[in-house]
Amino acid sequence: MERVHFRILILSIFVFLLSSASFSQDYVHYKTLTGHTDGVVSLAFSPDGQTLASAGEDDIISLWDVNIGVRKKTFYGHKDYVSGVAFSPDGHLLASTSGDRTMRLWDVNTGQNKTTISSVWHVSDVAFSPDGRLLANGGWSLHVRDVETGKLKQFEEHSVFSVAFSPDGCLLASGKGDGTIRLRDVDAAKHRKSLIGHTGMVNSVSFSPDGETLASSSWDGTIRLWDVTAGLCKYTLTLGPSRSLLGDVKFSPDGQLIASVDGNRRIRLFDVATGRHKETFTKDDLVYSVAFSPDGRLLASGGLGTVQLWKLSTPQPIRTTPSTLPKPTANQIYNNAIRSVMWIVNPGIGEGSGVLIDKKFKLVVTNAHVTGKQNTIDVYFPAPDEKGELIKDRNFYLTNAGVLKRLGYYTKAHVIARNEKTDLAIIRLDGLPETAREIDWNFTPPKTKAGELVYILGNPAKQELWRWTLGEFLNDHGDFLHIQSDVFGGNSGGPVLNKQGILIGIVARSDQLMNAAAIPARHISRLLSESKVKHARTRR
Repeated sequence: MERVHFRILILSIFVFLLSSASFSQDYVHYKTLTGHTDGVVSLAFSPDGQTLASAGEDDIISLWDVNIGVRKKTFYGHKDYVSGVAFSPDGHLLASTSGDRTMRLWDVNTGQNKTTISSVWHVSDVAFSPDGRLLANGGWSLHVRDVETGKLKQFEEHSVFSVAFSPDGCLLASGKGDGTIRLRDVDAAKHRKSLIGHTGMVNSVSFSPDGETLASSSWDGTIRLWDVTAGLCKYTLTLGPSRSLLGDVKFSPDGQLIASVDGNRRIRLFDVATGRHKETFTKDDLVYSVAFSPDGRLLASGGLGTVQLWKLSTPQPIRTTPSTLPKPTANQIYNNAIRSVMWIVNPGIGEGSGVLIDKKFKLVVTNAHVTGKQNTIDVYFPAPDEKGELIKDRNFYLTNAGVLKRLGYYTKAHVIARNEKTDLAIIRLDGLPETAREIDWNFTPPKTKAGELVYILGNPAKQELWRWTLGEFLNDHGDFLHIQSDVFGGNSGGPVLNKQGILIGIVARSDQLMNAAAIPARHISRLLSESKVKHARTRR
């Protein structure tokens, strides 16, 4: 009898090991966050991944420190369930929508309710555009607002339950109660195409990180993946039963996985490339919502009164081929370039921006009209606060030059090359912080086509520093690039980046009709060559 028991034990261990190898999880349970008293139907990570916002049927919004698993703040004000939450790209604002027929904007640091917008119907889902300038929400009608001015665009579209901006900010997807999905051109405010296939309400839409695929989940019990350009369904995942799929569908940041809630309210992961189901897991009786952290190492799920955090069990390499390299998102472009941009203050002349083009020799390019004919100017670098976020208050820099100098975020610079005809100048810094990055640029930059989106960084006068704006490339006139964009005084000398994040020009001037001129990047190498300035860049 003992021998039989021993054989059963060995067989049990073998089966356990075999099943563990066959069904190893990408994510393992990490923490349980308790504090809600009802279903958590909406989740959002802050851009830095350190904070998680959760909201739902108990009418409150909670902010959690995901590292230690404690609640940092609770926002009160909504009078009914909170259907959606979203952080602004800079992490300073949180938007929320509710069944109480309002949308609210909250100051993340203070918890203050900054704005309350009322509606005639319940307001469902909310999304910031990647540049943070626009805010979209669903409900009885689809609304898009300018965050700063509150100016409203209202589309003739009813019963919208889910919204999402494409990573480049050009498209807005809306999931409707009749099962259709509409794609709209954000700038032109025009309907581009409809995606037809679902037979129930579309309760969640999500763009892939490269913007080429849209995922949608529906009350018909399915997830569909759509080719955004062609407007065709690539494949359908059946989760059933019908009318029970109430949760989110989200892409992982590397675009390889989709997380959603199945018909039995469990978390399911799918391989995007193949549509193959990878794993199913849960720790709650009910799961309503899911969200990936920006680095993909955490997955949050909202249940009945709890939030679960799941941690990536092992680092997953990004599978890429030369033809399928991941495209940078707008936020990635901003984060990669922002520490290359300086704020130049030149007493008696004005202010502008500069771009670090050579870290070894501390060379910065800017406009000749920004430096004037003076030899020495003041340069400020983007400095972080105690939380690691960039300080954007210009008065702070102007009144704390001594502190910034000791910390390495302020220096003097000397003009070593100028060309008034091309309106370019090269300045050499006395010093620069370790955090400064050299901008990515080529002597022969890739060609940009008319109509392509470009990104402009700079420090517009009398506005928030280290701000970016979007623009449309119109044409190359040889001596300058013609761009349509809403740039301001102080943006002069700031970088113009293409959709790969490569420097293609330097802002020179603009008018009141949103017509901006930029100096082509090729003129930078010409000035360096003519002035015989020693620099580390070599022709690629």
